[in-house]
Amino acid sequence: MGGPSVAWMDGGLVPFGEARVPIEDRGLQLAESVYEVIAITGGRVRMLDAHARRMQAGAAELGIADGVPDDESWERIAGELCARDPVREGLLYAQVSGGVAPRAHVPKERPRPSFWAYVRAYRFPREADVARGLRAVTQLDPRWGRCDLKTVMLLPAVIAKRAAAARGAGEAIFVGPEGEVREGASSNVLLVEGRTLVSPVQTSHLLPGTTSPRIQGLAADAGLDVRAEAVSVDRLRAADEVFVASTTFLVMPITHVDGEPIGRGTAGPITADLAGRLRDDLELD
Repeated sequence: MGGPSVAWMDGGLVPFGEARVPIEDRGLQLAESVYEVIAITGGRVRMLDAHARRMQAGAAELGIADGVPDDESWERIAGELCARDPVREGLLYAQVSGGVAPRAHVPKERPRPSFWAYVRAYRFPREADVARGLRAVTQLDPRWGRCDLKTVMLLPAVIAKRAAAARGAGEAIFVGPEGEVREGASSNVLLVEGRTLVSPVQTSHLLPGTTSPRIQGLAADAGLDVRAEAVSVDRLRAADEVFVASTTFLVMPITHVDGEPIGRGTAGPITADLAGRLRDDLELD
């Protein structure tokens, strides 16, 4: 299929080409907005509850939680969008912003939050993509202190991804001032050490993932020990395997970091196994 034909805008469907955000929208001008990207596989919207909870929590921190649909409305909106733009494999994008008001940090009257969403076709990684893996580069984290909120303040990620691409890499890994590994520019980072799966400890500098907990559950089912611990760059580079996880990456091996190989410099067996388990879970053939 081509691009989206419709979008959900503040209570109803509109033609995608006519969907507009007003120029004084607070998400546009002030980044007062949170968003979610949700997988559609096998024609089904996946993990909608987890994404809805994360959006609700983030919106509450921004004071715009009343703009997030309730559970019943989420199901209805997703159903209507998928009925109009039926995809077997794609992404549901959803965003809530602080609404429209004359530009001010604190408007005299609180505007009504705005919510919009749409569906777009997307091809998820398969076994051949996992076998190739990605290269990554590390970068000192320039972002603000509340990266646990999935806001639209993505300029640091854009710049980091651009710099990574210039170096032949597919992901940038943000590192804190003490050398602690945080997360990728658009992913969570996980390490394999022997039969142990390690993720950095959750802090306000990391987005709580929706895919990563699912992978950790699959890892536990496979008999791996699953831990959250402090991870330094040196520990990252010394790991047997490293991979990133996200809605769009699923499980993607990192073969090199800053030009140096991880393990043998190829996708490792545990990462490949977890990637296959997640594809099976999502009914991706």
